[in-house]
Amino acid sequence: MHPGFRTPHRERGFAMIAIVSLIALMSTYLIAYALSRTGAELSQEREQRSMNALRQAKAALIAYAASEQWQLYKCSSPPCRFQPGALPCPDRNNDGNPDHDGSSQGICSNALTRIGRLPWKTLGVDDLRDASGERLWYALSSNFRKLAGTTVINSDTQGLLTVTGTAPANNVVAIVFAPGAAIQSQIRPPDSSNPAHNDPASYLEEFTPGVSNYTFSTNALPSDTFNDRLLVITQADLMSAVEPVVAARIQRDIKPYLDTYRSTWGRYPFAAPFSNPGTSDYKGTASPLPGMLPLTAASGFVTWANPLSTAISDNPPGSISSYSCAASTAALVDCNVTYSGTPTLRFSLSALNAGMAFVRSHVIADLTVTDMASSLPLTPTPTLSSINNSPPVDSAGKGTVLLSLSMPTSSAPVRFQIPPPPMQPPPPITSSSWDNTMMTLATPYSAAGAGWFISNQWYKHVYYAVSPALVPGGGGNCVSTPPCLTVTNLPTPNNNMQAVLILAGRSLNGTARPSSIISDYLEGANRTGSGTYTYEHRSGVPTSINDRVVVISP
Repeated sequence: MHPGFRTPHRERGFAMIAIVSLIALMSTYLIAYALSRTGAELSQEREQRSMNALRQAKAALIAYAASEQWQLYKCSSPPCRFQPGALPCPDRNNDGNPDHDGSSQGICSNALTRIGRLPWKTLGVDDLRDASGERLWYALSSNFRKLAGTTVINSDTQGLLTVTGTAPANNVVAIVFAPGAAIQSQIRPPDSSNPAHNDPASYLEEFTPGVSNYTFSTNALPSDTFNDRLLVITQADLMSAVEPVVAARIQRDIKPYLDTYRSTWGRYPFAAPFSNPGTSDYKGTASPLPGMLPLTAASGFVTWANPLSTAISDNPPGSISSYSCAASTAALVDCNVTYSGTPTLRFSLSALNAGMAFVRSHVIADLTVTDMASSLPLTPTPTLSSINNSPPVDSAGKGTVLLSLSMPTSSAPVRFQIPPPPMQPPPPITSSSWDNTMMTLATPYSAAGAGWFISNQWYKHVYYAVSPALVPGGGGNCVSTPPCLTVTNLPTPNNNMQAVLILAGRSLNGTARPSSIISDYLEGANRTGSGTYTYEHRSGVPTSINDRVVVISP
């Protein structure tokens, strides 16, 4: 055998030794690397885990505030209300739900009850925890509680929580916290019956209760005296998600009022002049200029014209023996009629300011029909048909009301008392009685309801514009009698609009509202649209324009 010859067996042995040595070296390196990771790297990893949980919680809260379906789905105590922008109360007993679901009065009634754990079940998210394994905590501004009829939430509602320290913030609607591990003298007993188990001081540091809300503090990095990590939800954060939903609900719930008004009176109503929304009377004026919705429900604004037109005719089978309307006033047509058989009685009346407020057609319940022999309501009840658009309301805002009553047999005189066309909404817009329990509108309105719109005062943020051809006294067609309205940044054709609503959104110039200056509400072409009939839908960066246009017609 040649002396330099090595057997294959010996070569395989040396290769195996080399591989084992390499594996050992790599393992040693990896172990050494893991052991050499700095405390800063480990802290950063924990920080990231906690921040990821906080971001999920923030997104879930904003989604809840903007989601009608989720708010109503999670309501367990009817009547259930959707309140755009509203947030649930914190979880005060660590069961994943708020102490109340938002349908009762008096919830989260003091600052102490507006801080607790995140109600993760109500929000429909996972049981979110920070890097130490603790559930997230949550604080809520008092005026963003889900409490329809008591809290007023709209684009002007300001968050009342304050954050100081390394990342100060104001106008804060809500805060989510990662409490971290217990530090200093914090005690966190597992027994939920122990008061410390649900005491914020057992989990959070550096918070100061005020009369109705809290001030919290932030720190750059966790320390032995402060390890809370927090994420704020500002009013701007919330409204960027809520305002598109409000615009969509205006399309669904408020547009039908205008559609029904036009089908009733032949035109759209005049706008109320733009003025300070906090003090406006919301009464329309005889002008084609844009402004605010004519939502007045002021008593005595819509009246019968004087002299009254109370012509009554009969339609067989039946005849009229006599009638007198001498007792009639501007506030009440009051007629006595004697008839035989079952005639149809027709009243032709004129209503002043019908073109300057949301007035609806009469229904039989609006009339008082009395058997004068017994002084009791006439039975059976007459059947009423009401037609209010022949001819359309005129340039002075006067509308013609035609009432036809199919009468039952009566041997005694019958008294008819007819008020002016009722205004919609029924109570004044300042009434505290407006909430979503009043969502069913009087006949013939078929919209889902305006309770949320009125009770949360979104009408203060809506601008209303109509083509001159479609206001009372107009020709009725802006194509043949221009101008129509143009709305840029909408799909074409966008130059044939007859009527639009513009949701102004939150203030972009920092000015406190309500304000009498239109540029505190509207941006771009919307500030000057009354002269050019050109308006602008939000497009691009919302810091320059956040107005959203809702097209009424076409």
